This record gives sequence, C-alpha cells and structure tokens, in this order.
Amino acid sequence: MKRYQFSLRITALVIIFLSSFTVFAQEEPVESQPNNLKGTFEGMMEKYSTYEQYKVIPITRMNQFWAEVNDSLVTKDKSNAKLKGEIIALKAMIDSLNSELSTVKANLETSEETNSEISFLGIPFDKTIYHIMVWAIIILLAALTILTYFMYIRSNGLTSRFKKDLEQLRHEYDDHRDKSREAQVKLKRELQTAVNTIDEMKRGGSRR
Repeated sequence: MKRYQFSLRITALVIIFLSSFTVFAQEEPVESQPNNLKGTFEGMMEKYSTYEQYKVIPITRMNQFWAEVNDSLVTKDKSNAKLKGEIIALKAMIDSLNSELSTVKANLETSEETNSEISFLGIPFDKTIYHIMVWAIIILLAALTILTYFMYIRSNGLTSRFKKDLEQLRHEYDDHRDKSREAQVKLKRELQTAVNTIDEMKRGGSRR
C-alpha cells in the first residue's frame, strides 16, 4: 500500500511537470502592448488636424490616451506577477524533488550490494525499480530546471522589451503634447489678435 502511494506521488509530480511544460510550450505570443498603443497614437496623429508643423489634439483625448498607457502598465505588471508565481511554484517543486533525491542517494549509498531490495521511506523496492525511479527523478529535476530557466529568460526579455518600447512611446507622447499645447496657445493669440483688429475696425468705422 505504501509503495502504491509513493508511486502515485511520483506520477502526480510527473503530471504536474508535463502540464506546466505543455502550457509553456503552447502559450500563444502575447501581442506587445506598446505596439497597440503606438498604433493608437499614430491613428490619433492622423485623425486630428495640423496647424503649421503642429498637431492640434484636444487635451481630453491626450489624457485619455495616457490613461490607456497606464492601463497597459497595470496589465503587464499582472502578467509578470503571474509568470513569477509559476516560476516560484516550479522552484518549490524542484526543492521538493531535490530533498527526495538526496534521501534516495543516501539510501542507495548505504544499501548493501547483495541485498535484493532497497528501503526508501520505509517502503521496500526492488533494486531495478529503485534505480529506474532514481533516474526518473533526476531527469524530471533536470527538465524542471531547464523549464524554469527558459521561463525566467522569457520573463526578463518581455519586461525589457516592454520598458524600452514604453519609454520610446512616452518620449513621443511628451513631445507631441508640448507641441500641441504650443499650437493651441499660438492659435489663441492669433484669434485674440484677429478679434482686436476687428474691434478696432468697427470703432474706426463708427467714428466716420
């Protein structure tokens, strides 16, 4: 009964690993949020009119766009947190397998060569089955280590690329925002000048 329970435990670890590996392998590439934001930004630049070399964009629309940028940051942070949680779970599984592997190796070194059975956790195992189990744990541990490494590299790559694209988009946004404000101020001044000119013309006409 104990041997059966231990076998079930090993089988469960293998199933968990295969499930994690399958999800990682079949995960569809997530579209980069900065690319979506950049498309929105370019569409906004095309939609609104141009005054001389400036784009005239309402402040409310620019604030709405910046809110979308902040939302994308929150979404990316949640995605990174989820990925880090999966990595922590895999590391915990690796630590558990390391502990069991150390016990297995200790029992294997102290067991007598002439003994046809090896006891592990109080459960007698045939030597052949025991050695197969040890190598299965070693292979599983190596595979989990490789999977954890690639997930870590992927997480860092996505984070670095996102920060780089977002920083570039932020500079472009700030530049166009400043130019838009300058254009609006200039338009207001010209409008006021025109209004003043019309008033002066009206006053001159009334005097005649």
